[in-house]
Amino acid sequence: MTEFEVKKYFRRNPPHTLSGLPATTCAVVIPVYDELDYFEKTILSIRTAQAAVPEPIAIIAVINYPPGRSPEQSEKLFRQIENGRYPDVAALYLPELSGGVGAARKAGMDAFLSSLPPEKISESIIFSLDADTLIAENYFSRLIPLTLRHQLVCIGFSHQKSSDPAGQHAIDRYEAYLLRYMNKLREANSPYAFTAIGSAFAVRGDLYLRSGGMKVRQAGEDFYFLQNAAKIVPPRQLDEVLVHPSARISNRVPFGTGPAVAALLEGKTLNEIPDEPFALLKNLLQNIENDKLQTNVDEWLTGLPEQCSIFLKQEHFPEIWQNILKNLPRRPDAAIRAFHEWFDGLKTLRFLHFAMKQ
Repeated sequence: MTEFEVKKYFRRNPPHTLSGLPATTCAVVIPVYDELDYFEKTILSIRTAQAAVPEPIAIIAVINYPPGRSPEQSEKLFRQIENGRYPDVAALYLPELSGGVGAARKAGMDAFLSSLPPEKISESIIFSLDADTLIAENYFSRLIPLTLRHQLVCIGFSHQKSSDPAGQHAIDRYEAYLLRYMNKLREANSPYAFTAIGSAFAVRGDLYLRSGGMKVRQAGEDFYFLQNAAKIVPPRQLDEVLVHPSARISNRVPFGTGPAVAALLEGKTLNEIPDEPFALLKNLLQNIENDKLQTNVDEWLTGLPEQCSIFLKQEHFPEIWQNILKNLPRRPDAAIRAFHEWFDGLKTLRFLHFAMKQ
């Protein structure tokens, strides 16, 4: 990545200044809000994994709380770090931070990369964790070489055990739901067949910047960031379990593990997508290799199952695709790549939900 590209990103995204970092190109970034009771176990887990690799690993805690919320736990943790309780942790304190966990992740990731010389960005790695997440002892030893090679790794996960049987049943059900969705996308040959968990991915610094950085959202920031990155480089989905997120119930975000587990405990069900929509998705993705997609899009649409054709027309695909074709580079796979950039992870989910209702 060129120095010009790096400086261009940080002109658009002015970073916070972070002090106390070791000389390293690897950093764990951890948003922390109202998690004082979990933080120490997370740090101990990181230290254990860190001992297995020669590279120093920076640990960045982005301590924050939203506007109007109590600052008590955040202030207490910040004082503990300032007073030396966690000498290996660099704290970025952002009181009354708007933008949810996405803003916290972005602040820490941007601050770390901005501390590096531009020529080191392509050798750097960001590990994304949460303050109540534990990692395996071989986490860094497995992920450092994989991330340097593949640029983006989505990591296998298994939630920590719940303290009660009902809670454990709910988290098992939610995990099965997430893994089934990924595996069904994999069977359909979708390039978006990866897990999108904010505490379970690692990304090389140059891809992070090329993807536009972390998204500032109350929730779902991980999904949108990984979707953007996947349009540039196919992620490596590592099924090996190296991450153990918390199974606790939380209402801090509108969707995700905490709200899903809470809903299951209330007797609600997950919006499980049946097999038929995935079969339609597979049919659609197989058909994008048909030459008619580039020569006569209307004729190409008539050869698809009716649900696929209706959805694409509702999305104004014929008109959009004609404009895409005008700007395609002269590469054999250009049309397929362009289709997948348009028919991305979010559009895939919308298509599956559409097909469920037909």
